[in-house]
Amino acid sequence: MKSDRIESLMRYGTRIYLGVILFLFLSLSPPSFGKLTDARLSWKVAMTVEVRGEYKMESREATVTGTYAFTFRWSGTMERDDEDYLLVHNKCDLAKWEVEEKAEARGSISVLTADDYPAKPELRVNYILKMEDGLHVDFAVEGFEVPQNPSSDIFDLCLPASEENAAHIGGINYNLFVKTGSNKVIMDEGQILSGPAEKAFAWTWKYQTWVQKQELMIFESSSHETKVKMKIMPADETYRKPAAAARG
Repeated sequence: MKSDRIESLMRYGTRIYLGVILFLFLSLSPPSFGKLTDARLSWKVAMTVEVRGEYKMESREATVTGTYAFTFRWSGTMERDDEDYLLVHNKCDLAKWEVEEKAEARGSISVLTADDYPAKPELRVNYILKMEDGLHVDFAVEGFEVPQNPSSDIFDLCLPASEENAAHIGGINYNLFVKTGSNKVIMDEGQILSGPAEKAFAWTWKYQTWVQKQELMIFESSSHETKVKMKIMPADETYRKPAAAARG
């Protein structure tokens, strides 16, 4: 009886000892774990869109050619929303805008530059979509009608759009006319969760067609080169430091 009691007490003591060890392990886990979770609830997002392009409209009555170049700098925040992400707009600047349009008709020439060109592009960053292969950025640059000089015909100028946007401007599916590179703007979720992530994208686009207006055949052409840079970083940069550095 005495030996049974001693054995029972030993088993009871062992359970208490293991319980204390487990409690200490859980309670004394590195504080950086909690910080990592909090830090990954929101991120700063910066995007730069650089574009250079040209367009042309030609008939037996007139020829209009245009060239343009612009740069957008967009910033915002990205926040966790259960398993998805919300994109919040902060600021968008048209940092660069250069354009020149030349119209030749009946021996006269008219030239428009940025100072007297009445239209400008607009960048629309819509959302970030989580898919199996990563986080897809949906954006499009809204164009305008060209030529801006008086003309017998006009057409919608297509400007860059990401693959997710799949914009149909003037009846054109933008994705079908990407010639080189890819307009799939996608970020790796794992890299974003572990720290700052930065990636560059580039593509070229071109569309040409003939249209008939009454008895007049008109040639329309538009093309551009696009470079996009994406950078996503934790909202609080202190969380990017090693745990020892964060503790100071």
